[in-house]
Amino acid sequence: MKKRGFTLAEVLITLAIIGVVAAISIPSVISNSQQQEFKTGLRKAVSVLNSAITMNMAIDGESPYDNSNLFGYLMKHMFVMRSTTDIRAYFSVEYEQGAGPWNSAFYTTDGMRFEFRYGDSDLNKFPLYENPQVKLCTRRTIAPDSGLAGCGGCGSYGLNNNADGTTKPPCMIMVDVNGDRKPNPANVNCNNNSCATRYKFSDPLGLKLTDLFTIMITDKSAIPYGVAAQKAMYQAQAKK
Repeated sequence: MKKRGFTLAEVLITLAIIGVVAAISIPSVISNSQQQEFKTGLRKAVSVLNSAITMNMAIDGESPYDNSNLFGYLMKHMFVMRSTTDIRAYFSVEYEQGAGPWNSAFYTTDGMRFEFRYGDSDLNKFPLYENPQVKLCTRRTIAPDSGLAGCGGCGSYGLNNNADGTTKPPCMIMVDVNGDRKPNPANVNCNNNSCATRYKFSDPLGLKLTDLFTIMITDKSAIPYGVAAQKAMYQAQAKK
């Protein structure tokens, strides 16, 4: 029986089919892997924040409610690599058109950036990107002589109905789970307004995540805040 090999045309057609399948599937695989990485990063961020709060309460007897300097309070028991009171020293971004934030941030040794919004008037509150009308306290006193009033500590839900009598609003911080790598910030080498870009937040329903998440700091713990953050947290736990 005469053996028959593949013709050049058959080989080329096969390679073309493989190329098309790869072009279709590889981006999806990369995207799914990245989404899982963001979820895992959020879980780790919430865990280290809660550990820091627990250590502060156990060792120093101080809760976030008792300390007006949330920035320094959290750094005290976290592995911080570097910190800044003006994020513009590293890169420039804007929340609203033409309005760049004067934010403080610290970077942990595991590659995450924890950012604290810092500004005057309404800019001292963190707008929930899913609903810009919802704003919670985030500013704390970094420079006592600055004359800028901070939150004076972080409270709980309910405010008037809290069992422990706290009346201060919860504080909000933002975590970038992969530090200064894309998608946020879009250009880490940008340090002026001419190349500033807005942060890219997750889809409001959590269908497509970015590396940024909002975390609420109460008088007792750190909690992922918003649909995207909570969905990412709970889905990550379910798939563990």
